[in-house]
Amino acid sequence: MVSKFLEEAKACSVLRQVEFYFSDSNLPRDGFLRRPVEENQDGLVSLALICSFGRMRSILGLDHDTKPESVPAGIVDVVSEVLKSRSTILRMSEDGKKVGRISELLKPEELIEQLDSRTIATSPFPYDITLEDVEAFFSKLAKVNSVRLPKNVSDKRYFCGTAHIEFSEKDDAKKILEENLVFAGAELVLKPKKEYDAEREKQIEEHKKKNTGKGYR
Repeated sequence: MVSKFLEEAKACSVLRQVEFYFSDSNLPRDGFLRRPVEENQDGLVSLALICSFGRMRSILGLDHDTKPESVPAGIVDVVSEVLKSRSTILRMSEDGKKVGRISELLKPEELIEQLDSRTIATSPFPYDITLEDVEAFFSKLAKVNSVRLPKNVSDKRYFCGTAHIEFSEKDDAKKILEENLVFAGAELVLKPKKEYDAEREKQIEEHKKKNTGKGYR
């Protein structure tokens, strides 16, 4: 049953977002979340911390500066209720205040290798595009596990124009790399994520050189 505080659509969004945080697609790359997972012997993390993350704040209608300690107890309770009743991949502490994976996480380097093999990088996309827009476009072609919109190398406030799409299967990624796709009138350039990563690393190095002595961090 959906809590009276969370309508159906919001409950579904909460479930999907928290499962994504702990998924094979996200956790190996998410050092901020992986740290408490690895530090806590039971692998469980404060649900208030999860509720304070950006996308969860948006879903739950919390202020943008909400900290874990200021997440209302009632919000934690209704999120806990949704996860307990619906998730098949997450487990909760007895008091419902902590959450974690049911299955153990493989070594990060092994998982990242698997993820990269089924992820493509594609551009150009409009700078105001949303994750949902990209997912809806590629979901027509194959099952999408996740979408990322990396920030610009020179200004991390803005999307760089290249999206990363992780598919459910490696073969799906290979097949789509051979497609001729058009989005909003622009022909998309498709490449394996590893190829994009190598190019981006060069961009970062060039940016560092240009900004030497200008306080680049």
